[in-house]
Amino acid sequence: MPLTELEQATGAEMAVTLINSWDEYDADHEHLRDADVLRRWLRGNGFSRAADAISDGDVERARELRSRLTAAFDAPTQAEAVEALNALVADSGTPPRLERSARSWGFRSWPDEGEGLAFVAPYAALGLLEVIRDDGWERFGRCAGSPCRCVYIDRSRNRSRRFCCELCADRVAQAHYRRRQRHGSRARN
Repeated sequence: MPLTELEQATGAEMAVTLINSWDEYDADHEHLRDADVLRRWLRGNGFSRAADAISDGDVERARELRSRLTAAFDAPTQAEAVEALNALVADSGTPPRLERSARSWGFRSWPDEGEGLAFVAPYAALGLLEVIRDDGWERFGRCAGSPCRCVYIDRSRNRSRRFCCELCADRVAQAHYRRRQRHGSRARN
């Protein structure tokens, strides 16, 4: 979960970091412990007004949202992933509206940031739907660095990403290296 505010995260980036706030590799598993962590996460993603609107009751809602977003990564088919994300957008009940941004006009289909967590679900779900539309559902992945179960969106040219981060890739590479060294020393004896 990002802790420094650089710029506003895209919906897909927010979805990935929220999903990865539950970590099988970490003994504690739950990173989304309280409202302060949720506020820090929102600020780290560039949404300070949303962070200011967070209450203690929003933590459980954020965990439920995390589960619903995870369904898109674990769905057996693209159609089921799209269905799960469309349901999230529909639940927001916010019709699309045309708004002026810094450079151009654009559609917005989520509540105002000042409403706190209410804007995150459709914003994140639409971000993932845009990835499916533009790049395909095959870009959604789960880390191959067992026991890590973090998700990622593969933006590599050749669609070869297998790990959520360099740490997991290095951990797996080191394990393979140690295994080769063990087998090599047995062969020499």
